[in-house]
Amino acid sequence: MKLKYICILITLAGISFSLNAQTKKEQRVVQLVNDFNQAIISTDSTGLKSLVWEDLSYGHSSGLVQDKAAFIAGVMNGPNFFKKFDLQNQTIKVSGKNAVVRHVAIAHAVNQGNPVEIRFGNILIWQKKQGHWKLLARQGYKL
Repeated sequence: MKLKYICILITLAGISFSLNAQTKKEQRVVQLVNDFNQAIISTDSTGLKSLVWEDLSYGHSSGLVQDKAAFIAGVMNGPNFFKKFDLQNQTIKVSGKNAVVRHVAIAHAVNQGNPVEIRFGNILIWQKKQGHWKLLARQGYKL
């Protein structure tokens, strides 16, 4: 009887460990999303370069698709300069070495000196290689 209870406790401990590990991965991805948005806000090209893979595919809600160099140049040169991102309904699903993030973004920006608010949906694909998570793909979409 004691052996049965010990087996149950070991199983429950294993399940608890798995759930906590998943939560830690998701928390790491949340931090990456925040770091990414902060790098856009602060026009930090070094930070952006460290957060995205060389083969980045960055899709805008307008349909424009950029590679890493074009995306970073766009952040640095405008036309929109972002001041704040409010993310709503964010979900994160970690599957192995990939993480899918979905949310609605409300971006507060300045375009040609005028304040603008842009509301759009996002899906971001983060990938872990050699111990580092980086953005592989992003697609914005109109709501």
